[in-house]
Amino acid sequence: MHLHRLRRRPSAAMVVALIALFAALGGVGYAATYLPANSVGTAQLQNASVSNHKILNGSVGNFKLATAAVGPRKMENGAVGTAQIDSSEVQTRVTGSCTAGAVTSVTSTGAVACGTAPGLEYDTSSTTPVTVPAGTTATAIASEPLPGASSYLVTASPYVHITNASAGEQVEVDCTLAAGPTTAAAETRSWTIEIGPNGLPETNSIPLEVTAPSNANSITTGVACTNEFTGGSSPTVTVTSNINAIQTASNTTAAARR
Repeated sequence: MHLHRLRRRPSAAMVVALIALFAALGGVGYAATYLPANSVGTAQLQNASVSNHKILNGSVGNFKLATAAVGPRKMENGAVGTAQIDSSEVQTRVTGSCTAGAVTSVTSTGAVACGTAPGLEYDTSSTTPVTVPAGTTATAIASEPLPGASSYLVTASPYVHITNASAGEQVEVDCTLAAGPTTAAAETRSWTIEIGPNGLPETNSIPLEVTAPSNANSITTGVACTNEFTGGSSPTVTVTSNINAIQTASNTTAAARR
């Protein structure tokens, strides 16, 4: 008995499947090899279809990005750190501080250099003329609070204006500049004038200066004046004054310059 090898022709369904397979494989190869340049753009890409794993390191540089193409909303928090920036072009966050003096420079890594700080300056002035009645009781003209832990050089220039005085009358105005919790740092100067025959107004400034020693607590500096007269009726005396105080010792707790 002879065995005959069975031979079967492929079915029509098999033929169609094979043709479809070869067509599909050939189409992908053609697409990968023969796609025209720039034929695949953002319109042909699905969202998130191109991820980090599909981009070569260094394949996307500055010259391939449009100006302002990457903003804060397109960057993850912490994505850009000191390792990603050019220290010669971008200043990193300042991390240092000065316990005394002031910051004189900041390095590219954020470290600070400290140096001696200039003394802070404080000033004030009376906004309107203050009337000084006749008598020995001093009238406050202007004052300024000063932070503690520092000595100060304090100056003031009271400006005196005399009106309604009688001819031949003698008027004396005494002004005092004091600084500190006590009156130890104080200077008093006087201006005495005899009113002329026409009784015209008289004006003058009285320069004052004191050195206030360092004090642990805040202090106050101020100007006060008195007015005394002889030989006539009480004149009208008004005074305005400025006060200027400059630190002459380090004070790291003082408020910012005014």
